[in-house]
Amino acid sequence: MLRTSILFLGLVELSLASAQTLVGTVPLQRTALLEEFTAIRCGNCPAAHTVANALSSAHPEDVVVIGVHGGGLATPIGTQPDFRTGVGAALWSQFNVAFQPQGLVNRGSLLATANWNSAVQTVLATPSTVNLGVATEFDTDTRLLTIDLELYYTATSAPGVDAISVLLTQDRIIGYQQDYVNGAQAAYEHRHVLRDYLTPITGEPVLDAEEGTLVQRTWTFTVPEEWDAEDLSVVAFVGEQEGVVYQAQRVAVIGDATAIRDEDNTDFGAAYPVSATELVTIPVNTGSAARLTVRDMTGRVVQSVSVPAGSERIEVDVRSFAPGHYFYQAEGGRAQRFVVGR
Repeated sequence: MLRTSILFLGLVELSLASAQTLVGTVPLQRTALLEEFTAIRCGNCPAAHTVANALSSAHPEDVVVIGVHGGGLATPIGTQPDFRTGVGAALWSQFNVAFQPQGLVNRGSLLATANWNSAVQTVLATPSTVNLGVATEFDTDTRLLTIDLELYYTATSAPGVDAISVLLTQDRIIGYQQDYVNGAQAAYEHRHVLRDYLTPITGEPVLDAEEGTLVQRTWTFTVPEEWDAEDLSVVAFVGEQEGVVYQAQRVAVIGDATAIRDEDNTDFGAAYPVSATELVTIPVNTGSAARLTVRDMTGRVVQSVSVPAGSERIEVDVRSFAPGHYFYQAEGGRAQRFVVGR
């Protein structure tokens, strides 16, 4: 299997006005990571999949699901799909998973399906010491995936070492699934399937988890041809190394980015759609006149627009922009990011 090439771009405190583009500085609540231990020949697992999918649908920005196939019931027979991975087996061993379905919510105790919802609600009501943002860029010719990640510590983390984990999951895989309620299904839609970790399963250490620290890292990965890039997602999470998770985020592999969830004294809001082909719409948060400046990844100004007083939004025509990531900001404001895809 093709493996990652990891580049470290910084673990130091940086100037927020010039460098921070994926996270805000306002403290947020935790998001929930549900690691679902499952298998294709587990007849009770489809009911658990329904619970996991419902949690994800109810909290699309706050609940991230990973389907970790393992155990004897994950061994395919005949033409059944094989979703087993070496990292999945390592996770089963690390958390002493003896049967499925079971789940971990933010790396707490193993839980039966009936307890997942209450555990998720508890997590979502808990403050986080760190904000997490992720952006992706995918070259369809070389299949090279670039992942940019930012952390901003709104408070000093608990004693010990924090760690960042980055992995890939895949949706919409059609294949066999045993089902004790509806009968075995030959064309079941598998979601959130763990494909590979780009970091060790114990994560990459964060060297400075003090209040006010901005951490930035980048990973690159060549996506195997047999994985449909349109159905792949990057999942990233941060927390105590081999302990509780503080924040988890999920973004599509093909040109996606998490939205900054606080206004943080900026004249402009989060751009949409996240991956644009023709027009990018940017909300205007100020009643005064402003100037919007758009730069490419090299810092070159590609557009500068006067925004009249009283404007609610501005549209930027990006049809002439090359695919990639762009930054926009008001003079003296925080830079934010949008993605152009084709």
